[in-house]
Amino acid sequence: MILSIVLKGQRELALPGNTRKREEADPRHDVRIGPASGPHRPPSSAPVVRLRIIATSDLHACLLPYDYCANRPAAGRGLGEIARQIAVAREEAPNTLLLDNGDFLQGSPLADFVASVDRRRRAHPVITAFNTLGYDAITLGNHDFDYGVEFLRKSISQAQFPVVSANVATELGTSAGKDKTLVPPYTLLHRQVRDEDGRRQSLRIGVIGFAPPQIEIWEEDRLAGTVRMRGILAAARAWLPKLKAAGADVIVALAHSGIGPVEAEDGIEDIATALAALPEIDAVVAGHSHLTFPGPGIAARPGVDPIRGCLAGKPAVMPGHSGSHLGIIDLALSRDSSSAAKWRIIDRAVRLGEPSPMLNPVSPQLHRALASDHRATLAWSRRSLGQTTVALTTYFATAAPNAAIELIARAKVNHVRRAMAGTAFADLPILASAAPFRSGGHGGALHYTDIPAGMFRMRSLLDIYPFQNNLVTLALTGADIADWLERSASIFRQIRPGEADAALLDPLFPAFAFEGIPGVDYAVDLSQPARFDARGNLVRPEASRIVGLSLGGRLLDPAEPLLLVTNSHRASRLRGSGPGGPQVVLADGNRVQAILAEYIRATEVVGAPPRRNWHFLPMPGTSVLTVTGTHAAAHLADIAPMRPELVHRDPEGFLHFRLHL
Repeated sequence: MILSIVLKGQRELALPGNTRKREEADPRHDVRIGPASGPHRPPSSAPVVRLRIIATSDLHACLLPYDYCANRPAAGRGLGEIARQIAVAREEAPNTLLLDNGDFLQGSPLADFVASVDRRRRAHPVITAFNTLGYDAITLGNHDFDYGVEFLRKSISQAQFPVVSANVATELGTSAGKDKTLVPPYTLLHRQVRDEDGRRQSLRIGVIGFAPPQIEIWEEDRLAGTVRMRGILAAARAWLPKLKAAGADVIVALAHSGIGPVEAEDGIEDIATALAALPEIDAVVAGHSHLTFPGPGIAARPGVDPIRGCLAGKPAVMPGHSGSHLGIIDLALSRDSSSAAKWRIIDRAVRLGEPSPMLNPVSPQLHRALASDHRATLAWSRRSLGQTTVALTTYFATAAPNAAIELIARAKVNHVRRAMAGTAFADLPILASAAPFRSGGHGGALHYTDIPAGMFRMRSLLDIYPFQNNLVTLALTGADIADWLERSASIFRQIRPGEADAALLDPLFPAFAFEGIPGVDYAVDLSQPARFDARGNLVRPEASRIVGLSLGGRLLDPAEPLLLVTNSHRASRLRGSGPGGPQVVLADGNRVQAILAEYIRATEVVGAPPRRNWHFLPMPGTSVLTVTGTHAAAHLADIAPMRPELVHRDPEGFLHFRLHL
């Protein structure tokens, strides 16, 4: 018998037909880990409580199933679509908690619109959504700081639930346990639950949160010392005993961190596995990397079991991004035979859920709560900034020079050239890098920039540049530029001459790891190995793929000084390199989005066929396969020199093309 009980702080969803049971689960994603304590089963008289943890992560302000950049509905994404699934998951279990794992404030035009409004009186729409659905607790991710600390504080001030993070501080103490944290490090949820016999039981659930310590580097220009970060493991070892001492029967870690090694040095970005190994933690919600777990997306390795859904033996989920999945951890708890006051986990199961059209997922209650912000965002996103004479797309941005990348670079250079006038750097060459941010990957076959020639609107701006990065200008040398391009070119697999239909891109790299620098000319030799790995580590110092690097028709001298305009996130990877690191010559706090908007308004008409400044070194008799978006066939002229041939369209809508080198 299923008892439908709503825990304190939760609300029933007033949705039609909410007695429907869960669809048959994918066996890859629905796994029972088994008894947590081996043969020590509880006596028949011992009460058993079943607790379900429902989790979202990396929502990125994707609330309603709508793509504001493309100005069309977007099925299968958004909190609005999985709200119905949340309701079903609650109905299936007698006792539930709903948690979010961070990166909720940034990532969509809706978020950018809200951040642009002065003196807003309504709650942030993400917080409104969380309040409406009755979230029990959330933690912070790195992108929640993208609009600054004060914006974050104001946004979460209207939350009707605890916001926790144990390693984000405003002031570091002499030890982690003495840090002055930005929000409480943890919360203890006191819940009256029902056991399997229908009796009321008291359960104290600890929820503790963690964010990537790299925030302090990534957001250095914006946060300006207002936020200090502690390593996740150091913070966990300090605060977990206190949470346990406060009486927590069960502890859930909200780790806005990827799944890394079980034995990890504190301070790394992906530390969820090592965190799970700490004895106080009973369950983990991971995130940040936008992957899914359990399932085939994460490889098995020591401490990581993607079949059984556990990290270091603890149940764990990673529920994708933008509302693509819902994470569910089921725990069965019984009174400990050694102490009637203690609970222990005797069984657990983990699964992921995905939005299903059969569930009629869009929540009317949520839609009503967000309707005014949705309408306002649509109106704002449709404002005209200017005109573009060519289509701006990212379908083939990693295979050939690209008009969208060139436009971004041109706007950056224009801004810096004016800022450098009259300074000691005024006569140096100015280059700019840019990346194809919306370019498939986990976002799906429609997640590509596709702006037709004609009106360039606000939504077009957010399409080609969706992030809140600040502009940063570095003083580099010709050798530094070559190294920068080597890192970008590491996204390509090594291709043997004469090879047929080899995959062009290394699947370990996201497409946005690629960067173009339109101001220089060069070729990429795919027959050579990559110098860097997917994490940016230098693995082959002797490797060299960039050939004939030149500037203004002459080979670029490795010692020649010049300026490179990039963004705060890309520049952060060079910070902390010591006295020999690059000099920052301009970090004026201007966001790249604003600079791009200003350039388009002032120019009025932008866009031109891209200058063919780079190409793959010819390899006669060699072909590669590249994967791109659903509507890419209309833009084959971008890669015409490689004689593209459509091979097939896969079930997810991606097009696979053969390119001749």
